[in-house]
Amino acid sequence: MSQYCRLMAVRLGIIGDTQGRYSVAGLMEQVRHHFEAVDEVWHAGDWQYPELLDELRTIAPLTLVNGNAPDDPRYPERVVREIEGWRVGMVHRPPRPADSWAAGLGICIHGHTHHWRDEVVDGVRYINVSTPTASGFSSERTAGVLTLAPGSAELERVEFTKP
Repeated sequence: MSQYCRLMAVRLGIIGDTQGRYSVAGLMEQVRHHFEAVDEVWHAGDWQYPELLDELRTIAPLTLVNGNAPDDPRYPERVVREIEGWRVGMVHRPPRPADSWAAGLGICIHGHTHHWRDEVVDGVRYINVSTPTASGFSSERTAGVLTLAPGSAELERVEFTKP
């Protein structure tokens, strides 16, 4: 990445599906370590403890979408933003092929499946950072840091231990 792009880059700490039984303090210790240099935190829906959201807001501004556990109508179903020349959207459930709103994105962040995903389908990059809590049927404990600059989108997978 050129020096100019580094100066213009925006770093998103991406997390989602923070369900299950875990220590919020223990999880946040790891999140703070991995997200120490992020500009924003994006949560792809589903959380066990509301206080986790409050803690995430102490790191950086929080963008959050509604999930299914809980289904909380205070939060939007999806968000779309322009960041460093990228049209970035986030939703909890993976978009279906007929979801036209996703077709206009460069990057679509989603949760729900509890499995890591980073693939391009029909010109849209789909990202799911799985779950840092190995909740449900997943054994993964991950989140991600997405660095966006004009013409560049780099995703770093970050690993967690049991909080």
